[in-house]
Amino acid sequence: MAQGTPPMDPNGTQVTQAETQGTPPVAPAGPIQHVEQMVKSQVKQAIMSNPYPVVDRWQPLTAKQKFRVFLDHTYAPSTFVNAGIDSVADKIQNDNPQYERGATGLTQHYAVELATSETNVFFERFLIPTVLKQDPRYFRNPDLPFFRRALYSMSRVVITRADNGTETFNASKVLGGAASQALSDLYVPGHAQGLAPIRDRVTFDLLRDAGMNLVHEFWPDVRRKLFHH
Repeated sequence: MAQGTPPMDPNGTQVTQAETQGTPPVAPAGPIQHVEQMVKSQVKQAIMSNPYPVVDRWQPLTAKQKFRVFLDHTYAPSTFVNAGIDSVADKIQNDNPQYERGATGLTQHYAVELATSETNVFFERFLIPTVLKQDPRYFRNPDLPFFRRALYSMSRVVITRADNGTETFNASKVLGGAASQALSDLYVPGHAQGLAPIRDRVTFDLLRDAGMNLVHEFWPDVRRKLFHH
């Protein structure tokens, strides 16, 4: 009977084997798969779209919109890339004996730096910009000549826009890096505490972000030449 003609249902229609056995249920996506999908979407957006608007389109953000900027940056590729850069730099500059050796130690370095980066995103993209009424976003300026444009992109680590439209000192980035480093010094074993590591962290973050701003500024032009898009 299992290999023969499928049975008839009470209404006289033939029941197929697939209908008899039923369709296997689709397992819902878990939180890890959800994060993977968001990261893949962000990577594709970073490569094929213009996630950083031009300066002519600037509009002030509300506190709710700044919180959305923070949420978007928690799973943005730049956050994970920055954590990788910071973990390598920390491994070279401060070979903490509290970490394991080899690949396990590198994983521990990365986990700590990712936690610090996520904390930094909260302070830098939401809390401090909301309190100080500053814009946490980067705006491209493609109308400038090449060298002035490069200088503009690197200077945005210390200059940003206030909510009233005027340019001001980027206290959100500086204070955000200092606050996240101070917090990590409290829970990471073997970390030196005090003003010196905070100063070193802020200096390194400013240099790293200046380089990332160059990528944000010129990548759409490079992408257009590579993909004709």
